[in-house]
Amino acid sequence: MLITPSLLHVKTRRGRGRQETAVSLRPISRDPSYGVDGLSVEDVLDRLDVPVMLTGPEMTEWHCIRQDHAAMTAAGQWGDVLDALRFADQDRTMASGGCRVAPLISDGIRTRLTEALARQDFPAAKAELLRFEAVFEMNPEDHAAAHLVARAQIDIGLAKRTAAGKSQDQHALWAESTAHFDAAEAILDAFDPISEMSPLLAETRYQLVRGVSDGADLCRDWYEDWCDLAPDDATAHATHAIQMLPDWFGSLAAFEKAARRATRLTGHATGQAAYAVYHMTAREELGDLLPTIDLALFLRGLSDYVAATGCQHRANVAAQLLTCLMRDFRREGPAGAYHLTKVRAALSDLLWNHLQEVHLDRWQDGSDSLAFALGEVFGPALKNGARIGRKGDGLGTRMPRSL
Repeated sequence: MLITPSLLHVKTRRGRGRQETAVSLRPISRDPSYGVDGLSVEDVLDRLDVPVMLTGPEMTEWHCIRQDHAAMTAAGQWGDVLDALRFADQDRTMASGGCRVAPLISDGIRTRLTEALARQDFPAAKAELLRFEAVFEMNPEDHAAAHLVARAQIDIGLAKRTAAGKSQDQHALWAESTAHFDAAEAILDAFDPISEMSPLLAETRYQLVRGVSDGADLCRDWYEDWCDLAPDDATAHATHAIQMLPDWFGSLAAFEKAARRATRLTGHATGQAAYAVYHMTAREELGDLLPTIDLALFLRGLSDYVAATGCQHRANVAAQLLTCLMRDFRREGPAGAYHLTKVRAALSDLLWNHLQEVHLDRWQDGSDSLAFALGEVFGPALKNGARIGRKGDGLGTRMPRSL
């Protein structure tokens, strides 16, 4: 874990004598799809003897990194900020949970810009852009400073395009947006991500694809540069997957082809995880799995996605996804029986061998879906009075001595 000043004050849930208040696990939706055969949701949840957190330590770490560098930026510590950004980028420093540190630092630096754009305060956003431009003028050969200006231009450009669809000044906002993308492209043209050994520059350049006229032609090459520099960065796959959907630059057939190509491209680093990331992203965007999915390959890829970091953040993300899929296939009745069997086996393996703590905010339907997953995997033992606790690298059941 990267230690930043804020992290020194974070109370952990494992530290002796520093336990946070326990999270109360109670049903929230009473969705009948999450029914547990022969047991109430409360029965299942009451027998869970593992740490349960509203937010996991990985996401807390990400927040602290952003927060610390936002404070450094507000204090005008530009030398230290640029050094930290450049080092984390070229060193490919990874935070817990498989998240790269450089983008987190960049997010922190751009906090005031992001807040201004969220409320569509374009004058305040312009003031932040001018601040980044001043820093870049003093550091014209620093790719970290170039990234900040270019990313600010892209952020403002995207925000104005979004606003254009809801404004009577649509043409003016669209023209201003195009000017921001052109300015960002001009800056990035002077810096080569490969020669700078900068995944951050590759990511920033990729963000141009929705704002330049030839984005559909360039996005594949720019994505491959990003993968070459950071083959273990799931963000690259998730970002490109959206562009490969039919609403943007792709089609269902092209999406499947891109997912398999990404798996070959980064298989040496993360196995078949890229395939899973592509289809996880598509499901999040569209609300359902694509009909082109190879479920067996997806489940293997999801296992590789978890194994790539071995962290509890990804274990929770994968567990909740498998739980939702299991619910959906069960709803299909006999038509979904084969897929249900495969997904249940994958969830069982994940709970038995990888999940050791619950991050409740990663579970789509909170306690309800958690109870459903536990009931599906440990149901027979629970009906006999067993409790669920840590066992080996995952979860297991045990019978209370009184029984």
